Amino acid sequence: METKSGGKKKFDAYIEAVKDQQKSVLWPDVLRGGRSVDELFWKGARDAPLIQRIGVAIFALAYLAVAVVFVSIAIEQASWAACLFAALLFGVGAWFVRNALRK
Repeated sequence: METKSGGKKKFDAYIEAVKDQQKSVLWPDVLRGGRSVDELFWKGARDAPLIQRIGVAIFALAYLAVAVVFVSIAIEQASWAACLFAALLFGVGAWFVRNALRK
């Protein structure tokens, strides 16, 4: 059975890429992976896969939900501190949504 040499090389490159992605349990690799996640959340990585963008959007919805809770607390108790905290959470959540939708 003959195989194309280009196909074999592509397959080997794919296997190496998968191995590189799975070795993120050692300290320097964890640091590198964390850096890319921080970049995705705060700067919006343009090459992020769709599933990562969906994850960022879900994470942002958690911030927005907590912000809504703090807004209701601020309205009930007329608390400026709760209102300020809600605005901060809303800003962070909106920033994450912006970066999730950025392409």
